[in-house]
Amino acid sequence: MGAGRGRIALLLAAVISVNASYTVMIPFVPDLEHRAGAGPVVVALTFALFAGAKALTQPLGGWWVDKWRADRVAMLSMLIAAVGIALTALARDSFTLLSARVCWGVGEGLVSPALYAGMTALCRQHGIPTSRMMGNFGSAAVAGFLLGPLIAGVAVPVGLTGLFLAGAAITAATAVGLVLAIPGQEPAEPREEEDSAPGADAPAAGPAPVRWWVWALLLGGLDMFTFLVYSALEPLLPVYLSSGGHTSARTAISAVFVAGLAVSGLTMWLLGRHTLPLRTLAATGLALTAVGLLAMAASAQVMAVGGSFMVYMFGYATLFLTARRGIVELKAATANDGKAFGLFGLVSDLGNVLGPVIGVALYAVTDRLPFLVLGGVSGLVLLAVAAVGRRRSTVPGTAAAAPVRTAQAAGARDAGETAAVPAAAAVDRDG
Repeated sequence: MGAGRGRIALLLAAVISVNASYTVMIPFVPDLEHRAGAGPVVVALTFALFAGAKALTQPLGGWWVDKWRADRVAMLSMLIAAVGIALTALARDSFTLLSARVCWGVGEGLVSPALYAGMTALCRQHGIPTSRMMGNFGSAAVAGFLLGPLIAGVAVPVGLTGLFLAGAAITAATAVGLVLAIPGQEPAEPREEEDSAPGADAPAAGPAPVRWWVWALLLGGLDMFTFLVYSALEPLLPVYLSSGGHTSARTAISAVFVAGLAVSGLTMWLLGRHTLPLRTLAATGLALTAVGLLAMAASAQVMAVGGSFMVYMFGYATLFLTARRGIVELKAATANDGKAFGLFGLVSDLGNVLGPVIGVALYAVTDRLPFLVLGGVSGLVLLAVAAVGRRRSTVPGTAAAAPVRTAQAAGARDAGETAAVPAAAAVDRDG
């Protein structure tokens, strides 16, 4: 298990690095304006092109993982990202800057499916519960978001060039670490039963099995909604809190976000220690999201918003964990796991694009409308999940819950595994 812990640590270090990339650029926007002649449009494109390139290349990365090996895909992808980071550090004009950010985004988009495939392989090889792996993954992701601005703030004397060149070197070292972390297995041969629902034993009777891409779209859609709501709140909460008459709006904004992110990271870590049914996690996350958002609409005072935001971030963490545990456990039912990860990532990242646009548009009508609309939609999605659960439980010959097998059970199905996991213990069930 010692070797397994070392591999997990290397993989989680890559997750922290990838997520820090989203936030490390923010404090250096003034530097970009001076040294690269980046006006408001170029600054916006600097972030938008990165996010777009990352989203669009995830399906390509998933296809590459299925055709080649996850460890090698991860290494080459991180090296591409390292090149983009280095070019960003050296850019002295807008064209070079935007090209560098596209290169950076391509590298991180390609590596995402490889990271999911690596987590799946580590869970199977070392008998690690998927819930625990995803809990650690979520905590690492939040740590990366927090670490980006922190590093940028501390490294201000070093400057953009020095920090980003150091980041490129660290990213290249991470690429080597991923080769050591991810088990070097050749892609699995396709199986006839791959179109069945993830983790479910093929039923003797009942509806036709659901194809892998349907599950990838559903999980990606859940994650897209999760990101859409959070990315809508990022620009809205600072303005909303500023309207509450605080003497120091900046302090209030920082306190609210830090407290919320801390709750999120702790929630993911704690939930990772328990294997709860995915439908239970999804319903809990949607309920907390709805309650937190609707409570934010009640008052713009910092204590009220801060408490409501922490409730919301508990729900955010639960939904984040649900989607990722589900997509990793999809390996139990399909050899197209790379394509599933890529499709999941593409749909998921659309939330980061749509969220700010929807949030700002609703806020322009009235300051409380975004919270009411997004909270209401969360409640409607919760009702849809509950209705689907009741319908499935009444269909003869089907599992009583969303059929997702744990990583250990998935490993038992693969060739070369000797341990057998009882189906009753491997499938999530209601009640």
